[in-house]
Amino acid sequence: MATRRTTTTITTEEPAEVMAPTTVATSTPAAEVEAPEASLVHVVKKKEFIERVSEASGVRKGMTKKVVDAMLKEMGDIMQEGTEMNLPPLGKLSINRQKEIGNAFILIAKLRRAKGMLAGKKPTVEGEEASIEDVETAETTES
Repeated sequence: MATRRTTTTITTEEPAEVMAPTTVATSTPAAEVEAPEASLVHVVKKKEFIERVSEASGVRKGMTKKVVDAMLKEMGDIMQEGTEMNLPPLGKLSINRQKEIGNAFILIAKLRRAKGMLAGKKPTVEGEEASIEDVETAETTES
């Protein structure tokens, strides 16, 4: 357990010429701090992205990699220019701000997706996903 160091100044009623204020170091236990929870955000890296696209399209991974590489390069170039892209089913992508830092560019982008572009899934309140069929079934039984 960690301790927190504090200082206390003690003064007496004697004249200042006789005795100066004294500082004494004391230690008190610090409040316990819980370790931060691990991030629940899943980062999709390029390899996993290529695998997903390959499975979804039915195209070999080698060919998919070439197409994805070309697509990402072109998207990066277009974003660098500040040009707006409207790419259904991804959505409408626009660059709000950009600045250059050292040997990199920082792009602040906004992506607007219509609710119908959620690939057959609608998020629920708990953050879980339910298919459109499940939602439609629930709506018809409630009516």
